[in-house]
Amino acid sequence: MRQLWSALFVGGLLGSAAVQAQELLEFPRTATIIEVLVSEHGFDAAEVEAWFAEGEYIARNVESLAKPAETTKTFAEYRPMFVSDETVENGKRFMTQQAQWLSMAEERTGVPAEVIAAIMGVETRYGNYLGVHRTFDSLATLAVTEGRRADYFQRELINFLLISRDQSFDPLSVKGSYAGAMGYPQFMPSSYLAYADDLDGDGNIDIWNDPVDAIGSIARYLGEHGWQPGEPIATRAHVSGEYRQVELNSFDRDRTLTEVTALGWDPLVSAADDAQVHPIRLDGDEGAEFWLGYRNFWVISRYNRSIAYSMAIFQLSEALRLSQ
Repeated sequence: MRQLWSALFVGGLLGSAAVQAQELLEFPRTATIIEVLVSEHGFDAAEVEAWFAEGEYIARNVESLAKPAETTKTFAEYRPMFVSDETVENGKRFMTQQAQWLSMAEERTGVPAEVIAAIMGVETRYGNYLGVHRTFDSLATLAVTEGRRADYFQRELINFLLISRDQSFDPLSVKGSYAGAMGYPQFMPSSYLAYADDLDGDGNIDIWNDPVDAIGSIARYLGEHGWQPGEPIATRAHVSGEYRQVELNSFDRDRTLTEVTALGWDPLVSAADDAQVHPIRLDGDEGAEFWLGYRNFWVISRYNRSIAYSMAIFQLSEALRLSQ
């Protein structure tokens, strides 16, 4: 699963990478990681060292964190990447093929089938594009590069190796995103450990090759983050008066529908007066667009903390829902 890191962090990583070695075994943090894997998790030292020796330090992956599309493009530029006639048609086909499992996942969690499918569509084109970077290389690169999030990526690397041992696969055989997200749902290893679901009940949770388990895992992730069945996700809004007196494009949960309505936000789809809302301004095809995101919009954002990403998921899910 993709995450957004601050420019300050990335700048620090880039500066550090420029002066450090380009072989994983030459980075000072590597020895610490190997020690943790051996002493705390019982890995064989020679085997771990062999992984790091064969692994590749990918400086461009560090650089890629500085410019995710969610932050470098307007919504008018970003939306067509994920919401198009092609993605809707492919999504309809995917939903037909997986109708039984999408229905089961929705029944268990309350998360609509079209939302589950939309996340799969945005993340991996319904499983047709799982990433080109070896997951070990991606995670190891970010784990050994000094920076504010190095400890986070060290934990994710260790989790990934624990998963590979448990699932009996070669950790150098798996590919995913440049940040280490994996499989159909693009889960980080910690998300796999917390939310991966054996929806088909075959005793093996496989998000790399089995779209059924991926469907169950996405639904469980959103469900456990507080999805509210039957409640709206987001709505267009007309604005007037003192509408600017709110923080725009924030995921803070300190505004209610009553409060923003009093300031000039008039939603096309309403909710309870005390519903938490996120006032949004986007640069759309025809200029400024104003939206209100509800609680379920915030839940989608737990997958990727980006207004543009969450809105693309919502709009693709709406297109899929209306196409059924």
